[in-house]
Amino acid sequence: MPHQKFESASIKPRYSKGKISVFGTNSVYPRTPWIAAWWSAAFPGFGHMFIGKYLHGLILIIWELVVNNLSHLNMAIAFSFLGRFDEAKAILNQDWALLYVAVYVYSIWDSYRCAVEIKKSHVLAEIEDAPVTPSDVSFFDVVMLDKKSPLVGLIWSAFTPGLGQLYGGSTVVGTFILAWWIYVCHRAAAVRTFLHSFLGDFDKVTAFVDWQWFLFLPSMYAFAIYQAYVSVTENNTLFDIEQIRFLRVRDASLTQPITIEENPTKIIAAIDHSPFVEMIIHDIEKLGVPPQNIVALPLENLDTQIHILDTIDRVDGRSVLDGAMMGGTIFAVLGAIYGFIWDWGPIIWGLLGLAGGFFLGLIIELAVSKRKIKILANRKSEVIIEVTCNASLQNQLINILKSRRAMGFVIMPQRSISNT
Repeated sequence: MPHQKFESASIKPRYSKGKISVFGTNSVYPRTPWIAAWWSAAFPGFGHMFIGKYLHGLILIIWELVVNNLSHLNMAIAFSFLGRFDEAKAILNQDWALLYVAVYVYSIWDSYRCAVEIKKSHVLAEIEDAPVTPSDVSFFDVVMLDKKSPLVGLIWSAFTPGLGQLYGGSTVVGTFILAWWIYVCHRAAAVRTFLHSFLGDFDKVTAFVDWQWFLFLPSMYAFAIYQAYVSVTENNTLFDIEQIRFLRVRDASLTQPITIEENPTKIIAAIDHSPFVEMIIHDIEKLGVPPQNIVALPLENLDTQIHILDTIDRVDGRSVLDGAMMGGTIFAVLGAIYGFIWDWGPIIWGLLGLAGGFFLGLIIELAVSKRKIKILANRKSEVIIEVTCNASLQNQLINILKSRRAMGFVIMPQRSISNT
């Protein structure tokens, strides 16, 4: 979160913090470079999508699907892990495989480089105090920054990759992920494989599944879940940053002294960042309370602990879920490969690998972390609102706070100062 003194919003910044449009929401969020590089290694294009370079990522994903299939690379990798090296050599198309190498290395290198540059741009945008437009209305859509649940995004993508992105407001990204998930599942005969796996008809599982296409699915599935979860969190953070800026600019513009009325009272309330913060301010002003008598400012959080289900640790782009999802992806791929020769088939072993690798990666993250980690984050008060007004308005103010979901309030006692 920004911590410097905010300046006027009338100056157009050189560095943007984020943008919302009919195509979705994107932000200059500081992602960890080596995490971006790892996702590119898992599947070219994923690293670029992770850092918000969606067009670059879409191009590389299409390239991966085309060239990998023409070179039969997935089949060669699977045969190699199964120890069938002669078959791996025989099936690999060397002409296409050699074309694959340069772009694969470029994908890893460029996603790392771009993540480094995005972190620099984020710092400069914070220094410049770049504003963010919180809503955009067009003929096709109404898009706005709002607070959503990252867990809900994860669950929707777990049901069908792409739905979590659509829930998070990323229209183009969600549509593309949903489209290539359906296409790859169709080519791999994954739906029939899934059905026979859970019906216990394991003999038919490997009879009709297409190995080459099926081995795309574990990485796609894991990334779609992770990206949906993280992107919703980033959009929530962008909302908080935009509202923090608004509140500080508003406070700086109120130069008049607080008006002390007859029979005054002072009420202090706490509320989370949400559209209700600005609604409360507007509702109180409608009661006739002068704007300078309404102080609304964000709190500076002092809690520096990492929380497992907090997704992103503040705005440094680092999360303990990174290692967990890496482990899940690796073991999901291995489970799918060995599932072709083991009982239960690639679906069951792929899901077991995903779950087992996730918890193994999480354990490693917890073991190497130098700070104390809690599973869940404590609820924090994010905005403090202080209202000075006539005591006759007290009940109306309390009703406003209740209807707008304030976390709590206190009526400050009247005390006189005595000379001792």
